[in-house]
Formats: sequence, C-alpha cells, structure tokens
Amino acid sequence: MHHSHASLAIAMIALGVSLTPPLAAQTTVETTPPSSVKIGVGMDYSKGDYGFAGDTEVYSSSLHLVYESPQWLLRAVVPYVTVKGPAVVIAGSGPVFAAPARPSRSYQRGLGDVTTSASYHLMPSTDGLNVDLTGRVKFPTSDEAKGLGTGETDFYAQTDFYRRYGNVTPFGSVGYRFLGSSPLYQLEDGFYATAGSIFRLADPTGLGVSFDWRSKIVPGGEHAFETTVFVTHNPTARWNLMGYVLKGFSDASPDIGVGGMASYRF
Repeated sequence: MHHSHASLAIAMIALGVSLTPPLAAQTTVETTPPSSVKIGVGMDYSKGDYGFAGDTEVYSSSLHLVYESPQWLLRAVVPYVTVKGPAVVIAGSGPVFAAPARPSRSYQRGLGDVTTSASYHLMPSTDGLNVDLTGRVKFPTSDEAKGLGTGETDFYAQTDFYRRYGNVTPFGSVGYRFLGSSPLYQLEDGFYATAGSIFRLADPTGLGVSFDWRSKIVPGGEHAFETTVFVTHNPTARWNLMGYVLKGFSDASPDIGVGGMASYRF
C-alpha cells in the first residue's frame, strides 16, 4: 500500500484483520483453527505539495505477505516506489517537507523501504472487544541518494482495538514512532492515532471510513490529518478486493490519494 500509517491499517483491514475476528477468537476447546497465509498486491498514487512550492507525486506497487496463527499475525510489505517532486519519502509516514529536498525532482524509482510487523492478539473475541499489540520495523532498503527514503531504520509500537456490533465494526489504534535520524535528516519521534468504522453493506461487501492523525515529523512542520473512505469486497471465501480514496487536510498529508489491493488466502 501507500506509505502512510493509515493506508497500512486499511491494507490490514483489506486482508481481513478487522472484518472478521482473529483466529484465536474462533477457537473452541475441542478444535484449534488452522493457520492462514495471505498474499496481496497493492497499487497506490498520491499527490501533495507538503509545504513546497511544487507538488510531489508518489506511485507505489507493493507485495503484502501475511501469516496468522491463533495468537500471532506476522506481516511484511515490500514496495516499489516512483517519486516525482521535492519531498522526501518516509515509509510509514508519507512524503515530508525536509531539508534538503530530494536531489532530483524528476522521476526516480526503485525498491522502497521494506516494513515488517508482528501483532499479538491480546484479547481475541467474537462478540467482545479485540485488542492487538503490534510492533513494526521499517528497514532502510530504499536508495537514499534518490530521495526514496532516509537511509535509517524506524520502529513503531501500537495498540489496535476493534469490536463488531452486528454489521458495524468500529476500530482504532494508538501508536508511537521512533524515527532514525541522520546528519542529513533530523526527524522527530511522536504519537499517531487512527479511528474509524466498517459497515457491512451486504454479506460480501463492506464500506469503511478512517480518520488519521500524526504528530509532526520535522521540526517546524505540521501535524498530519487525513480521512480515507474505502470499500472491501469478498467475491469468494479466499479472495478480497479493496479500493480507497484519501483526502489530506494539512501540509503534512497528501492532497489526494487513491489506491487498491487484491489479496488471496491460502
């Protein structure tokens, strides 16, 4: 998916994390549910000025790998990124106004920063509150010389909540990021949060909305605030399709973003 925390959360929703209870919640005394492996492919586009005079465009295609056991959810996202414009890309947070600007404002493309995460189903439930504890690491696999990343390792710790009320599933998360700084990029640690809900329109289709906030990443920058509307559809028990539209409300967010994802469960 795209490089924002919001889009990563929606990607997990598209992979079935919030639309259905975790495997542990479906466990009975007599049986243990099998583990699940999911593979997804995402395509995303965003555009914004991020405080610069000109816009920065980001095109991303990504491979998502998910493994879920009764208590754990392991995830990896491998993106390929194309960027045009002055803003520097920070995986997990999106492009930012950073000094210096990208060395070349023309199109640059290459492997993005690979992200891995592990979630523990602390409170799995089919009819109560679900709580997940998640740790995420962003590895500096992108080309720093092209402005596709900062060249540093970042860490994220967050707690996710969701509960299903019939056809409605409210969800939310609160997290803290630890961003690696370098002599070239001085970045700030800070909190981020998401709140939203999924509405099941029909048995295989859901409509969702997400509101996302992130504290400023660069000194003197703005806090990010954006909202996302997304649709998920399960044409079969194994396939899931998702599409979204994102709108930002500060210079720290994209002006607009669109994307989609298709995933398959083995």
